[in-house]
Amino acid sequence: MIKALKANYIITSKSRILKDSSVIIEEDKIKDIVPNKLVSKNKYKTINLKNGILLPGFINCHTHLELNWTQKLIEPFSTFPLWLKQIIELKRRKITNKVLVNSVIDSINESINSGVTTIGEISSYDGVDFKPLKKSGLRVVYFYEFTNSTYGNLNKKFFTELLEESKNDMFELRIFPHSLYSLDTNKIKKLLRLAYEKKLRVAIHLSESIDEVNLTKGKKNGFNEIIFPMIKNKPKIEIINSTPLKLLDEINNEDLDIALVHMNNLNKDDRKILNKKQYSVIICPRSNMFLNQRLPDLDYLLRKKEVGIGTDGLSSNFSLDFLEELKFLYLSSKSIVKKNLEENIINKATIDGARALGIEDKVGSIEKGKKADLIAFEIRNSNPYLSIINSNKKDLMMAMVNGKIIKLR
Repeated sequence: MIKALKANYIITSKSRILKDSSVIIEEDKIKDIVPNKLVSKNKYKTINLKNGILLPGFINCHTHLELNWTQKLIEPFSTFPLWLKQIIELKRRKITNKVLVNSVIDSINESINSGVTTIGEISSYDGVDFKPLKKSGLRVVYFYEFTNSTYGNLNKKFFTELLEESKNDMFELRIFPHSLYSLDTNKIKKLLRLAYEKKLRVAIHLSESIDEVNLTKGKKNGFNEIIFPMIKNKPKIEIINSTPLKLLDEINNEDLDIALVHMNNLNKDDRKILNKKQYSVIICPRSNMFLNQRLPDLDYLLRKKEVGIGTDGLSSNFSLDFLEELKFLYLSSKSIVKKNLEENIINKATIDGARALGIEDKVGSIEKGKKADLIAFEIRNSNPYLSIINSNKKDLMMAMVNGKIIKLR
């Protein structure tokens, strides 16, 4: 059945705002965008989003839904390694699958309620999050995480099943080496080679803390002092007296397009690499402040198109409300970005996030032929971009993924 979504404004995320227009949906795709007056002449099933703004669904590029049960257990900390020490200790507890699954389900609901239609999930509990995500109606980019202790999962049946499942249009498998400090450098090379052979994209936590920078530079750092003494299989890391990005770039023999999560510490040489290579970046503003008391170089990163936004997990954030992430980024950037900041942030939440995950051919903008992943919010401001940033979850009127409505007020 062909559907028409009528709205006061349509943000296409292609530098266009349309007034009094409708998006025509046929099955799972956008068929056309037409003036509202033409809709009445056709026998479409019409959803009237009166006093609403229609836009592409939000893309939460980086989450750890399985870890959300840790939120109430994190004690105050002063450095990134001291936080990570708590996470390692908590993950060693015998947590039931029921607790983990409920954590994932609650997180999925909060994501949908704040307008998220695509989620980039890091899976670290051997697939506990898989079934809830499959049932959620969300578009899923599924990052299978590897550390030294889980590297052997490559040979497990479940990983093979994930490879088969990734042929599903709503589910894409990715490779996620956790970080430079949690895997032997040689194992990261092998994972990158596997990704190249299987034609899978890759992401990694990178340059998240100053301790990580000091580690790759061979300086005193909290990983050597706090984290590695806790680990039986201490990672064998190449020390190159340079930055984490420089190290990753040197071992990226296949020249893969890798999504770099966080990138809180950028220097001049890092910027040269980012300008030259096709690396994308995923920033997690509130998590960055939570863990590091600082933000990445927003003046530089917000000017790049291959930069998306993630909430991270509740082990390093106070909520998964994507709207709150946008508000925080907006307020943090007002003194830095003087022109078109509102549009820039909405683009980062939609089309640029799609670029960061390598799915811009499917989603991220309202165009003919793209997947019908759409959301609508009630108007709160005369500037449609600012209106979205100023919205709350109660303002969400509709959420649609792959042409199916998953939320309707």
